[in-house]
Amino acid sequence: MIFNTIWAYIYYISLVTCCGYAIYRGSRSEYFGAAIMIIGSILTLVVSRIFGTSWTSVEVGIFAIDIVALFALVYLAFKSDRFWPMWATAFQLLAVTIHPMMMVVPQITPWAFGTGAVFWAYPMLLALAIGSYEYLPLMADHEINPD
Repeated sequence: MIFNTIWAYIYYISLVTCCGYAIYRGSRSEYFGAAIMIIGSILTLVVSRIFGTSWTSVEVGIFAIDIVALFALVYLAFKSDRFWPMWATAFQLLAVTIHPMMMVVPQITPWAFGTGAVFWAYPMLLALAIGSYEYLPLMADHEINPD
C-alpha cells in the first residue's frame, strides 16, 4: 500500500487539489511551481519507499530532493513576476534546514524530525493556491487599466 496513514492521504489530496488549481487557473509561474511540488513529492515518495525512512538520522535522499526543489524555487522566485514563489521558497528553506539539525542535535525524536520535515509542504501549497487565485484578478485589472 502506498499510503499508510491518514496524513499521507490528506497531503496527497492537498497536493492534487492545489496543484490542479494552479494548473487550471495560474500562469507559467504557477505551472512551474506545481511541477516542482509534484515532482518533489513523487520523488520523495519513491525514495522513502525504496530506502525507507526511519527519521532517526539524516535522510540523505530526501535531503537531496529538498535541496534540488529549493534551488528550483529560488530560480522561479528570481524569474517570476509573482510574489508567491518567494513565500514558497522561504517555506522550502525551512524544510531544508530541518535535515542539518539532525546532525547538530541527533537526539531529536523521529516524530519531531519527520513532522518538521514535511510540515512546510502545506504552507508551500497554500502559497501556490493563493498565487493562482490572485493571478486572474491581476490580469483582468491589467486589461482594464493597461500601464
